[in-house]
Amino acid sequence: MKKLLIILFLPNLIFSQSTSLDLKNYEEFMPTSNCGEIIHYKYYSVSFCEDDRISEWSIYYMTPDRIGISKRTNDFRQDTSLHHRDASLKDYKGSGFDRGHLVPAADMSLDKERMSQTFFMTNITPQDPSLNRGMLNSLESQVRSWIYDLDTIVVITGCVDTSSKHQTIGDGKVRVPEFFYKVLIDVNRMKSIAFFLPNEKAENSLYDYVCSIEYLEEVTGLDFFYKLPDDIEESFESETK
Repeated sequence: MKKLLIILFLPNLIFSQSTSLDLKNYEEFMPTSNCGEIIHYKYYSVSFCEDDRISEWSIYYMTPDRIGISKRTNDFRQDTSLHHRDASLKDYKGSGFDRGHLVPAADMSLDKERMSQTFFMTNITPQDPSLNRGMLNSLESQVRSWIYDLDTIVVITGCVDTSSKHQTIGDGKVRVPEFFYKVLIDVNRMKSIAFFLPNEKAENSLYDYVCSIEYLEEVTGLDFFYKLPDDIEESFESETK
C-alpha cells in the first residue's frame, strides 16, 4: 500500500439537515473532516466534500434491537437541502460503478424512515460492483453478526485516494475512490478494529485487509479519536484487532 503525507484538515463546520436523534451516541468517536461540512441526519452523520460530490466518511451506531426487517426502499435521491451540490442519479448511469452505500441500508432496517435516509446521494459513492457485492457486502454482513455478541458498535465508513490520479464519473465529475475503510468500535469494551479495502475485486481473506487506525490516519489525514482521553486514543490507534 502506498502511503501519503498527512493532509491538513479544515476546521469542522456543522450543517444540520435535520435534528439528529443519534448524534449523542457517537459524537465522541467522530473523526475530523478534510472537507469541513458535517451533515447530521437523524440516524447518522457524514462529512460531505462538495468538490468531490461524495462524502469522505459516515458514522452511526448499532445495537441488536436496531436490526429489523424493513424492506429495502431503493429510493436513491439527492438531498434537496444541498441544492444540487451532491451527485445526481444521472452521474452514475452507464458508469460501470454501483451506487454503493457508506451506511448500509440493512443496518438501518428497523423502520422505513431509517432505511430511506440511507438512500441520500450524500451516503452514496461509486463502488466497483465486485467489491460492493463481494467483500464489502461480506464485511457488512459480518458486522451485523458481531453486533449480537458485542451489543453496541459505532461504525465509521469512509473512502480515500492514495495517489494524485483521480477518476471521476458523470457530468458532475463524481470522484471514484481508490480505497474504502471501515472502523468498528466496541463501545462497551472500548476496543476497535479497522479494515482497508481497494475499490476492486478483493481476492484475499477479509482479515488480510485489517489495518491500524494509525495507518488510516496517515493515508486519510484525519484524526479519528481526538475527542477521547489520550490513553484511550493511543490504545485505539495501535490496535489491529
